Amino acid sequence: MADVLVPLIVFMTPVLLYFTRNYFRLRERQLELQAQGGKLLAAPSAAEATRLKELEERVQNLESIVIALDTERAALTGRPAAALPGTESPGPRKLPAQGTAAGVDSGGGSED
Repeated sequence: MADVLVPLIVFMTPVLLYFTRNYFRLRERQLELQAQGGKLLAAPSAAEATRLKELEERVQNLESIVIALDTERAALTGRPAAALPGTESPGPRKLPAQGTAAGVDSGGGSED
């Protein structure tokens, strides 16, 4: 039995020490963040807020276009339109021209 126990203790002790140390480092960081009032993320800047608003407007625009197209297709085929919210819109809106929004990167890559 000692033949199994000694190597197990020898090889598992460093692993146990490593995970214990990292656990307490993580716990210390969590307590520090909690002591700071739980504020994990900084408030978005004005540019980020503007960009977020523009993206939300674009999503709403695309949703209205899809709803309008579904309504038109339903009228052509004689089937009822899908139960989507906002089908009372007067008609499709046009998408803004590509790259007209401030700060829009048409490259598609991230800035790392």
